[in-house]
Amino acid sequence: MAIDFNQDYFQLFEINCSVEIDEEKLEKKYLDFQKKFHPDKFVNSTDYEKRLSLQITSYINEAYETLKDEYLKSLYLLKIKGYEINDQNNTISDPDFLMHQMELREELENLKKTKNKIEKDKFTEKIIDLKKNCLLDFTKYFKNEAFGDASKKIKKMKFYISIENDIKKDG
Repeated sequence: MAIDFNQDYFQLFEINCSVEIDEEKLEKKYLDFQKKFHPDKFVNSTDYEKRLSLQITSYINEAYETLKDEYLKSLYLLKIKGYEINDQNNTISDPDFLMHQMELREELENLKKTKNKIEKDKFTEKIIDLKKNCLLDFTKYFKNEAFGDASKKIKKMKFYISIENDIKKDG
């Protein structure tokens, strides 16, 4: 039972280090890992083997969740390139975007008050489109190794995810 904890998540799953990944290959490799390393397979093993199985499974699950999520994968790609973004201090100093944030928050608050489902659905679609555009721009910047610009897009994407989560929370 062995896994190299020093390899990055893309290497672990034997997929190209890229924004676009082979999701089918990721899924297949994940299921293979689960069959091989899942703690249930080590119920009658030594304590060491049980702990190792838990560590390996935890590493595999974290890698899998990261690569399945566009935002987490983008952060991870930047980290690999030496551009680590502190998720807690994710501020944007662009005044136009700050104004845009305030307008979207205000629009969301108004929708919460009116409870108009059609308008809420339109707003949700707008947020999804804005998030997708951030990811497209991130991909372009990342491929061109403009990591500073790519990181700015990820910070904006985080805001749209936050709005999207607020919408879901309110039902």
